[in-house]
Amino acid sequence: IYESPADVDLWSGGVSERPLPGSMIGPTFGCIIATQFSYARRGDRFWYELPNQPSSFTPEQLQEIRKVKLARVICDNTDLIDTIQVYPMVLADHEINPRVPCRSGVLPSLDLTKWADFSGSPTGQGAFNTPVTGTAFDPLLGKK
Repeated sequence: IYESPADVDLWSGGVSERPLPGSMIGPTFGCIIATQFSYARRGDRFWYELPNQPSSFTPEQLQEIRKVKLARVICDNTDLIDTIQVYPMVLADHEINPRVPCRSGVLPSLDLTKWADFSGSPTGQGAFNTPVTGTAFDPLLGKK
């Protein structure tokens, strides 16, 4: 049909490719999507993993953020759910995706002490540094 691979329309060729293992798309669209995501991440000055910015998280804070899963976010923000499957977007299954109690400790929680600054708090309990201003806020006193 075509004299050269360069003559194939990008969309027609992309949707005609065999999907990569474990994927719904082929290598061409996979490359395009990965490249665009990478550009979006590196080009966004507010991307949460971007280092050396006034609002950057510390490595310890990033570690805490990365350990939190969607199931934990749903448990923490929904009053009517007591149990949830580990991967909430996948059908629950007793063997590969079991339901677990939200309060069981199976789903890791965010440790907010990674944001605490114990050095200058008048209460000695720790203040939380706000990344944007760098000033401390003491939650017990309700002031800086």
